[in-house]
Amino acid sequence: MKVQLYAVCLGKEWEWRITIHSQTDIQYWFEQYAADAGLVMFEPFISLGQGVRILQRLNADDRLEFESHDERVLERLRKLVHEYNIPIGEDLRMQKIIYEVWKQGKYPSNTLDAYVYAIIVEACSGRSLLVEEFQQLLLAIGVDLGSGDAWLSYLQLAHLNGDIEIANGLEVTERWGWRRGFRKTTSYTCKRCGSGAERMFWSDCLHCGQACPYCEECLTMGRARFCSLLVIGRSREVAPSGLNTMGSQLGQRGVEDREREEQEEHLRAYIEPWGLSEAQARASLEGLRYISGVAVEDSREKRTGYKRVGWPGSRARKGSERAGADTEVKAKAKVNHQFPRRFLIWAVTGAGKTEMIFPLIHHTVARGGRVLIATPRKDVVLELQPRIGRAFTNYSVVTLYGGSDQRWEQGQITIATTHQLLRFHEAFDLVIIDEIDAFPYHNNPMLAYAAAKVCKPSGTNILLSATPPRAARQAAKRGRLPHVRVPVRYHRHPLPVPQLVSVPTLKRVVQSKAMPVPLFKKLVASVERGAQVFVFVPNIQLVEPMVNLLRAKLSHGMSVAILCIEGTSSKDLARTEKVQLFRNREIRVLVTTTILERGVTVPKSDVFIMDADSQLFDEAALVQMAGRAGRSQDDPAGKVYFAAKEITQSQKEAIRQIKQMNRIARKQGYLLRGK
Repeated sequence: MKVQLYAVCLGKEWEWRITIHSQTDIQYWFEQYAADAGLVMFEPFISLGQGVRILQRLNADDRLEFESHDERVLERLRKLVHEYNIPIGEDLRMQKIIYEVWKQGKYPSNTLDAYVYAIIVEACSGRSLLVEEFQQLLLAIGVDLGSGDAWLSYLQLAHLNGDIEIANGLEVTERWGWRRGFRKTTSYTCKRCGSGAERMFWSDCLHCGQACPYCEECLTMGRARFCSLLVIGRSREVAPSGLNTMGSQLGQRGVEDREREEQEEHLRAYIEPWGLSEAQARASLEGLRYISGVAVEDSREKRTGYKRVGWPGSRARKGSERAGADTEVKAKAKVNHQFPRRFLIWAVTGAGKTEMIFPLIHHTVARGGRVLIATPRKDVVLELQPRIGRAFTNYSVVTLYGGSDQRWEQGQITIATTHQLLRFHEAFDLVIIDEIDAFPYHNNPMLAYAAAKVCKPSGTNILLSATPPRAARQAAKRGRLPHVRVPVRYHRHPLPVPQLVSVPTLKRVVQSKAMPVPLFKKLVASVERGAQVFVFVPNIQLVEPMVNLLRAKLSHGMSVAILCIEGTSSKDLARTEKVQLFRNREIRVLVTTTILERGVTVPKSDVFIMDADSQLFDEAALVQMAGRAGRSQDDPAGKVYFAAKEITQSQKEAIRQIKQMNRIARKQGYLLRGK
């Protein structure tokens, strides 16, 4: 993308800028400020990345008076051009433009359609798009601006009005380090995924005329170069709820009893329609209290520091009065700037986390806010869509994943895979991150960065997990992460506690084709009691051998006439069909890897985890796999077995965590009497 460097004077002060469509800027400043504005345009055009880099240096320098220091300005620019090896040689020149000359029609004016402008701004709201994606968006919303540069004019005007931010793909930082002998170091960071120098790849660039870096980390979502155009749409704020939060940690102290009761009644009104259990309702109420305590700023101007000005639309004030007002607004914006707050819902497997977030979603969309539910896997997105759609029939629901046909739709409720978050920026008032400990979100800085930037500064991040990462658990324990625990499932029975079974390694078992007697007896007991049996193995290579062994051993000496045993893994093209057959009881024993440790609920099931001492099975994985048992009210005491040669710390911690949740549930009175 090529840009033009220019300086604008409003009154007496000069400000450096760059533009992707100089004709738009000339018309904008003179229409808004008339003779109070002055412009100095520089040629030739340079790449967007080069323009951003020069702009940073110029804005760090003292301001220059163009009337008396033309040569000084050009000399300064020539030095920067030489320093950055920008291939424009001695062609650098400047041109002053004054209002009287513009008024005579020497410079052509644009005539833009106000309706088209509004559509573009609305479609870009909360999005972060590369130029190719922006053009795809225009086609999707039915805006045809022809093959010319009209789209550049609309974008530049929206940027000047503060409705859209125009940026380059990578952020550049220059530092002088004494450890390097006072040499300058330059680093690049991707503005979409947050990746640094280790993920930058350099190649020759047509626009720069020199080597230019791009980000390899998010390359599958489009090439973000240093000189590529990034379109970032502004989002509107929703009205504050008008409620104060309660409690020593989540709100103001000394709230009057009557006001407290009114607030509680208002919040409970969002919980009552969903038929939640006592534990679920308490968690939802704590989440609502937290959301209600987020301070929402008075207006969009305070957050962004921009005013809605320029054509098409109302005329703004001119001259120094307007400039002074902008300065005041920008100062307030810095004072009022906020960051999204975080709240953890730590709920055991099978506790009904989806139902718990319904009141939080309802509260947000009822006030005109936008909600995002982000989950690691596409299959979970597709599973959630009908449930959310049925629960919120009066609101638009959009699902986003690779290949989604709703890619460019704006919904009040958006359900997306975590990778899709890269295309958003401060778009949502409530961001719910499901399974924060799961692949690919866990230990992935790119997705963590994306999840943080999609929430508005005044919004809230709700984190959901049955097995939060250690850092989150420690932050919650030390009071740095507000949270609520849900230690019981909806049927109010305790979680099945895993039993330890001492067996040789699975590799030795399948090689010897001899099933250990203690393990065999427990497998037979599970099948004969009518349970569906999960058999987890640590890697794909062990799936088929284990299936063959089970078929050979379980087919003899059992009262079950026909026993269907199958295996599946991430490489199995028939995985979805097999899981459905397993749910339908047409498959009774399913050998699988950790791909089924989450998101699969089978009413009556037992769980066998082979090689539970494997390094591939950490504490979280063991808890999640154990969580497949006992989820049904008809069979709450399903069996879980850790079959291993050794007892590892991960096994101990998993058992300790499950027992701890049962103790908390019993202490808080959530368990049924006698359980």
